[in-house]
Amino acid sequence: MVFLTYPLGLGIYLSFTDTQIGPARRVGGIGELPISDDRPVFITAVWNRSLTVAATVGKFALGLWLALLLNQNVPFKSCSAPSYYAVITPTVLSAIAFWWIYDPQFSIFHMFQRRLHDGS
Repeated sequence: MVFLTYPLGLGIYLSFTDTQIGPARRVGGIGELPISDDRPVFITAVWNRSLTVAATVGKFALGLWLALLLNQNVPFKSCSAPSYYAVITPTVLSAIAFWWIYDPQFSIFHMFQRRLHDGS
């Protein structure tokens, strides 16, 4: 919960305050916009965001298509199953990693708590 709610809560809090993030910019007039100095950074950020959206949509579409394919009665259906593993593996590995992090017995958080409690 901490890794999900803290950044979300901080983002919401900062959006309603006048907190300054980064160096102060001086705007000289209407023709001089603060983003003019950061145009290459802005273009790179937009490009990276569009690639992320395209990859997410593509992953969803490929996964849906493969799931529908596996649901049909077609010849060589078992040959298409390994290609579905490439789509589902990152999600499963993320779930396993978070399961391990929050595990009550073997979690990394509990390991640090025990070390702090024992004084070592």
